[in-house]
Amino acid sequence: MKRDKSFGNREIFRVANAKNEDGELQKIIITVSEGSQDKSKSKSKNKNSVTLVPMKSLSFENFSFPFSNSNKIRDALKLQVMPYSVAGNMELFPVVISKNGRSSEGLVWYVSPEELNIPTGLYLNENTIIWPAALGLISQLEYTDGNGVTMYADEENICSFLWQDNRPVLSRWKKFINNNSCDDELDWYDNYCKSQNLERGGEFVIKIPDAEGSDYDLSEIINQSVKICPWLSDVNLSKSVLEGAKGLERNINFLTKVLLWILGVGIIFLSGGIINYIQVQEQAQNLKTRSEKFYRDNFDKEYKGRISNPVTFARNKIAELTRTGTAGHGLDEVLEDFGEVFNENNFNNITIDTVRFNPEGFDCTGSAPDMTTILNFRKSWEARANLSQIDNTQSVPGTGYRFDLRVRW
Repeated sequence: MKRDKSFGNREIFRVANAKNEDGELQKIIITVSEGSQDKSKSKSKNKNSVTLVPMKSLSFENFSFPFSNSNKIRDALKLQVMPYSVAGNMELFPVVISKNGRSSEGLVWYVSPEELNIPTGLYLNENTIIWPAALGLISQLEYTDGNGVTMYADEENICSFLWQDNRPVLSRWKKFINNNSCDDELDWYDNYCKSQNLERGGEFVIKIPDAEGSDYDLSEIINQSVKICPWLSDVNLSKSVLEGAKGLERNINFLTKVLLWILGVGIIFLSGGIINYIQVQEQAQNLKTRSEKFYRDNFDKEYKGRISNPVTFARNKIAELTRTGTAGHGLDEVLEDFGEVFNENNFNNITIDTVRFNPEGFDCTGSAPDMTTILNFRKSWEARANLSQIDNTQSVPGTGYRFDLRVRW
């Protein structure tokens, strides 16, 4: 469910300590402002609410990264705080304030896990957000351009933020002792700003429970604060957000492992296929080599060329030796035809290098000065055979053209 980012009608609650029937101290939820919602639905599980929590361990810092992916931001921040995690566990909540291209910058909030043990029930649901107690009061510093101190005080806690240009620069917690505690804390800020050369600005202090039932409309104060600082709507220091981020991280890690497993299986199958292909190629080459060797050893030891089909070569050789060709042309007839072709057409400029004879015809390789002579040579065999075909021609510097002629009876 997408969280509603409007704050004009939200109920405001706070967390306080109280003793139960056994005298044990426990946290309870108290209503501060009912907002402008229909009061008959104020305890509906679908209500939108803000719960203010005094957090003793709260701290924050700015971050800036050359990427904006939320998972990458969390991982980078975890690496930054890893050296300090030996002092105790802490949960982090990054909030991106602005993006510039792929880069991003924002605030990361650090909280002790114990601070997140907030009572559950009707008041807390998927639309409830958890804020540090004094965070949503920045609208009350509008008259000082967002510079100054916002302070929240209840029966036991004083929580405060120092702001510069509507950005928090410091958060503090102090135990509430007496009515002078808030003034003492403001005096501390006076000295701190002076020592750090910061703009002291104004101040806004809300004292709980004095504000409960008073003229303060805390819901409207928070609504105006979000309008001034829109990034406040993305702040939610709740377990549900933390568990959602961790669940997403677990899912990503699981899917990464699955993809790596699938990739590993794929590599194994691919490797097996490559090995099998290489073996088949080696077997085919060995068979071809043995066939060529068999042909040379048994039919033509003087033949030095490449034997593309030893079986066909062997059959032709047998037919040549036994003179059992299908058309009845013997070697003497072929040589006679060669003589007639050269005499009739005056092909003195053609040189025949090799003639490979078989009963079905012959193949010859030769050279000629130009393509016209080669085409005429082929045409002169058309009247003497069923097929006369030039299979290959190649230009040779200094010689002219080499050609292969295939003739079949």
